[in-house]
Amino acid sequence: MSWNGSPPGTTGVSSPAPRAPRSSDRRPRRLTERKTVSQDHWSGKNIVVTGGLGLIGSHFAEQLVNAGAHVILPYRRDNRRVLRQLSGGNLRPVQADLRDDRDLERLFTDPAAPVDAIIHCAVVSGTMSVRLNQPAHILDANLRTVGNVLESARRHDVPDVVLLSSSDIYLDPGSDPIREDDDFRKGMGWSIDGYYLSKNFAEMMAEAYRAEYGINVFLPRLTSVYGPRDNFEPDTDRVVPTMVRKVLAGQDIEIWGDGSQTRTYMYAADLVRATLAMVEANKYPTLNIGTTETVSVLQLARMICAALEVPERIRIDLSKSGGRPSRNLDITGLGEIIDFTPRSLEQGLKETVAWYRDVYQTL
Repeated sequence: MSWNGSPPGTTGVSSPAPRAPRSSDRRPRRLTERKTVSQDHWSGKNIVVTGGLGLIGSHFAEQLVNAGAHVILPYRRDNRRVLRQLSGGNLRPVQADLRDDRDLERLFTDPAAPVDAIIHCAVVSGTMSVRLNQPAHILDANLRTVGNVLESARRHDVPDVVLLSSSDIYLDPGSDPIREDDDFRKGMGWSIDGYYLSKNFAEMMAEAYRAEYGINVFLPRLTSVYGPRDNFEPDTDRVVPTMVRKVLAGQDIEIWGDGSQTRTYMYAADLVRATLAMVEANKYPTLNIGTTETVSVLQLARMICAALEVPERIRIDLSKSGGRPSRNLDITGLGEIIDFTPRSLEQGLKETVAWYRDVYQTL
């Protein structure tokens, strides 16, 4: 499996990004393996990673510390299950509420040296029911933190800011696979999903700060992510931990539609490595981050049962819509800046299940 896809672009007021060649314009190439981040780029730098005790943020923290960076880890809710897996003298956890700009300001005044980058992973989300029933709460919390992060970066002249975006912003994309220059704004009036809306408005805020203040903001648009340190509690909104939890509880995995709809899923550590490569290259301000391995939802459910080594427990519900037939990202631009092969979904699920059994089922 290699990186492949089509070119990134930008929207709104920001300057157009350089365009990578389309997948149809270039020969496939075999990419070499490199699983570690660039020490030359990150060593000795002070990096703030928000949401650092979550699935994605914890992997950012781990890889940056391993590359020699000093990581400041603000967190609002204690998560000792993850914190005890992160170690090193270069890691400094700080309890802080990012919605309070005074708490955020402490992160920039306490360090002995200026902050070199902010990687904003913190987000309020929830199950789809929560996202639809509490849109105002989710929108307010997420935009308040994004605004505080961008304003702190402006006040303290932070060279690089990474705001994690999502493939969820493509409500009605014009192409399949989805390209970065598909106009994600045209369908905004059709949804009251608070998470979806907050990701859209966050990108607009980033573009505004980039245009007015010249802040170097990166907007990686992430595919569905899974892996060790995920949230396996009942309030999770991610499909892999939801399916794992149901199977181990003796329940059926319920699939809406016939299960033929295809998606892509990326192992968290690989997704983080790809995003850091985006910053290191400093080539594209907006970039799809994903993988070319597409699977149907039904295939995913079967792979999870296989990883758990249990009989399949799957129930198809044809009375409910399964959503878009496909939701796959065009990642040609990513293939231009990264030189390693991500884990296969089969291998990633095995590692995730092993972590879950080691951490959750032994407590």
